[in-house]
Amino acid sequence: MDRHLHAVPLDAFELLGIETHATEAQIRTAYRKRSLQLHPDKVKDVPPDQAAERFHQLTLAYEELMNPASRAKLQESLQREREKLKRQAAFDVKRRTMTADLERREEQDRLQRMERERQRLARQQRILALREEGRAMRIDKHERLLEAWQQRTSRLNPVSTQALTSTPDSSSTLTELPPWDANDSWVLVRFPTEQAHEMWGSTAAPEPLTSSPLCLALASSYGPLASASVKPSHKQRREISVVVQFLHGVHAWRAVSEGSDLRCSHVLLQDCWIRWCDASGKATSLPPQRVQACLARGITAQDMSVQLSTALTDCGDHFDHDYEARTLKRLRQAAAMHVAA
Repeated sequence: MDRHLHAVPLDAFELLGIETHATEAQIRTAYRKRSLQLHPDKVKDVPPDQAAERFHQLTLAYEELMNPASRAKLQESLQREREKLKRQAAFDVKRRTMTADLERREEQDRLQRMERERQRLARQQRILALREEGRAMRIDKHERLLEAWQQRTSRLNPVSTQALTSTPDSSSTLTELPPWDANDSWVLVRFPTEQAHEMWGSTAAPEPLTSSPLCLALASSYGPLASASVKPSHKQRREISVVVQFLHGVHAWRAVSEGSDLRCSHVLLQDCWIRWCDASGKATSLPPQRVQACLARGITAQDMSVQLSTALTDCGDHFDHDYEARTLKRLRQAAAMHVAA
């Protein structure tokens, strides 16, 4: 009987159609019923060789189950197999649960990424809209300041010229003022570090510095420059200092009068702080003697610039009254190109 053990199917109980805890009487009864059903002489719809093999397997199963030792062994094997299948089923359920949970978390992460990207794009659009709004406001402000400046420089304002004409001869009033000193044209310009690229037009300060957008803006707003250099700093500061020398003290006075209050009309100079300084770049709150004398007589930097542009008393340089208009036109064109891009 043992020599046929390897040919016996594992689930002999299933072949006989009985439970694993069936008694020998139940095994014999089940065998008689199955043998009548599977006997080759009774089966007509199956080829004889297959019918004979099937009946042979049934007989081997019956013999093994009638042996208590082999039946116990088969029962143990079936029990192990069923426990294995049960563990696999539980593992499959757990794996499907983990897979579903992983897919759910991946979907949540995808939705969160989409939401963050949507918020980033919306924030970027708001920033661009605010920039365009600020650009439009600055251009509008520049246009109004330019119009007011052109009106003031196209004709002498009686109120502005009153201080200059308080004496019979305005030239004598200017003559009585202290002369311009060579050191009266130095100013210190400071701006936030994050604007360095915009001020330099590149990642580093150009050589010469007078060709930078910052110096060109100063020259177009107040007057030509003689020199400009970056003031070195040993501390990690959040601003950059530039020492600038104008060709004339009046130009420096105009720059300080607006830059000290952060009200420069040029778009690029909106955040620039400008003060008097000496040739070494040391800031000072004391204006030059010429400026002090003018202020004592009620003469402002604008009054002095008007006198220069009409009488050319203090400076012989020709000032182009249409330069600011051309600058504003270029700013408008740049803004339109930026919006179109």
